[in-house]
Amino acid sequence: MTTQARVDHAALFAVLSSLADNKQTLGRRYAYWCNGAPTLEAAVAAAAMTQTELGHARTLYPLLEDFIQADPVQVEPMTRTLHYSLAALDRDFTGWCDFVAANFLVDTAFTTFFEAAQDSSYEPLRVRARKIVQEENLHRVHAEGWVRRLSGVGGAVREALIVSLDHFWDETLCWAGPPDDPTMLQLCREEIIDAEPDQWRLRFLQKIMPVLKRAGIEYAAFLQPETRRWGLTPALSWSHWDATARRQESRA
Repeated sequence: MTTQARVDHAALFAVLSSLADNKQTLGRRYAYWCNGAPTLEAAVAAAAMTQTELGHARTLYPLLEDFIQADPVQVEPMTRTLHYSLAALDRDFTGWCDFVAANFLVDTAFTTFFEAAQDSSYEPLRVRARKIVQEENLHRVHAEGWVRRLSGVGGAVREALIVSLDHFWDETLCWAGPPDDPTMLQLCREEIIDAEPDQWRLRFLQKIMPVLKRAGIEYAAFLQPETRRWGLTPALSWSHWDATARRQESRA
């Protein structure tokens, strides 16, 4: 696929919109904890991560202008009224454990997507994906360190971490859509990404499950003895899935 003015590609437009909104929302949620983190070191890290996530959003939103699907009002974060970020990010973080869980699950999930786009046939995404993957390495180290730290404290702190992980778990795994998701499958066929939804989920699990296993935190995943690869035990629920916004509708 080659870049051109006013690209006609609904699937790519939808995924880029979701990525931009999620990066923007993550940055806003992280920002509060620049002054509320439990340690000075954590506050400095939160400030740096805020800047990084908002920077990623700023590099993604302008891409939307190149699509015929774009509404000019919806390509600027200040005027955008659509919300294609995860519903789990709609609320402010209620504590540091939410920050850690979002960093560990949500941020890692999107990094896994950008890894799948590093050789993308769509050059603007390819260039940005490679840069984002490099910049996200410190976020991964931060997330894994805090998961180990909080889970090791035990008691109420450990329980609070598990509650926060639970809050993000299902929806994060659902972001790429069901196995037959037409949007992601089209991106794969056109070599814009190199992972179908289930492949993306498996790659994501390989990143997070060893950390959770060492922390003694159990989720519905299993380690295949022959391949030493992690997989999901039950099927994910799609009853509240919004394919357009790539998020789970509220169950309220």
